[in-house]
Amino acid sequence: MHKEIISPLSDFVFAEVFGNQRNIGNTRAFLKTLLDIPEDDYDKLTVENSTLGRFFRQDKKGIVDLKLSTKSGRIIHIEIQVNKKANMRSRILYYAAKLLWEQIKKGEEYEKLHQVISIIICDHRLLEEEQSYINKYELRNRENRSFTDLLQVVILELPKLPKAEDSSLWPWLRFFKCKREEEYDMLARKYPELKKPIQSVKYMSLGENIRELMFREKLRKMDERAEKKQIMLEREQARTEARAEGRAEGHAEGHAEGHAEGRAEGHAEGRAEGHAEGHAEGHAEGHAEGHAEGQTESQLEIARRLKARGLPLAEVVEITGLNPELAEKL
Repeated sequence: MHKEIISPLSDFVFAEVFGNQRNIGNTRAFLKTLLDIPEDDYDKLTVENSTLGRFFRQDKKGIVDLKLSTKSGRIIHIEIQVNKKANMRSRILYYAAKLLWEQIKKGEEYEKLHQVISIIICDHRLLEEEQSYINKYELRNRENRSFTDLLQVVILELPKLPKAEDSSLWPWLRFFKCKREEEYDMLARKYPELKKPIQSVKYMSLGENIRELMFREKLRKMDERAEKKQIMLEREQARTEARAEGRAEGHAEGHAEGHAEGRAEGHAEGRAEGHAEGHAEGHAEGHAEGHAEGQTESQLEIARRLKARGLPLAEVVEITGLNPELAEKL
């Protein structure tokens, strides 16, 4: 009977095999084949909180797959990317910058910063311009002189992995590509260092375990979809309320000021509706969405709620029509 085996690329499997402190030996063995850092730096390899800090309250929330610290304070971030996402390179750099920023607090010296190494394991081709499946990036000039070693990005692309072994890293990446039990068994026989992680995956693939884990994963994805849907509904409701408030206020305060300020300061939606609905409606959209003096308590309250949910300032301004300076002070 065919035994169902979970992929190491699954979020919950990767978290257990590499992101659990009791399995830190797996993580240490993997990193030693990849990184050129002092041997004794692995003596205190610790799994850290994977939630990243925010520069400002309205910043995007960041959660990485695995965040580690070494004996010297070096930060190692490992991310699994199964599906290709837009702006992936910018996302990688953004997270790395946050990992640098959150190391020091107000008043502390920059000398406290430790190196950040971001390792991205892709089950797709991210770097079409590169032939190798291992690519390491640092800040260097055109003469290849290093600007700083504080930031390093390592991209590992599984689709480019050759069929035959060509490096000490190859068995580990082959492990991530395994889909059948016989593939795991072959690796375990040939590469002793992979026996423990393979045993962990097999144990997680036992009947009751896999059903429970897959159920948890399904619930997590359902929660994510529900949260995204709720955010979209709240954004649309905020836009509707802002437009309604603006129309009422604009009609009350007159055509001339609202229409003039709408054309000068109102956003694209206000101008479009102003042209479509005539002088009076043009005032409404312009005054509600562009004029700082015409903001209502309803718009301010909507902005406060959106900022509390973590929406970027630009989106709050777009939805409510508030003046950016006023919205930032809320």
